[in-house]
Amino acid sequence: MSRADQNNNPAAFTTDVAEEAALVLGTDYVQGDPFTAGPRTYYTAKLLGDPIATTIRVIDKIGYKTRTGVERWSYISLPDFVWNALTPDRKRDVIGYMYMYEGGVAMRSLFPNYGQQ
Repeated sequence: MSRADQNNNPAAFTTDVAEEAALVLGTDYVQGDPFTAGPRTYYTAKLLGDPIATTIRVIDKIGYKTRTGVERWSYISLPDFVWNALTPDRKRDVIGYMYMYEGGVAMRSLFPNYGQQ
C-alpha cells in the first residue's frame, strides 16, 4: 500500500507541509508514517476528514513551490495563477493525478478521472 493510501493523503505531503499550510495537528492531520530522504527522517501527514478538501486547502495556501522557488513535488508544479483558475472539480482531477503518481489505489473512487492524462 502506498504512503498516500496509508495516510489518507493523496499528495503524500509531509507534516512540515501541513504545518506550513496552517493545518491543525489533531484536527486536520496527525503524524503519519516516517520515511527518509538523504540523512533526514520526515513524516507523512495522516489526514483526518476529507482528503481532497484538505489537499486543496494546502495547495491553495502554499502552492506548488517553496518560498525559495523549489518545487514541492518532482512530478508536478503549477503556477499559482493556473491553480487558482481551476474549478473545484479540476483541482480534484489534478490531485487525482498526483495521487496516481504517488502510487495510490485505495481512494480511486474519489477521483472519477483517475488514470486519464
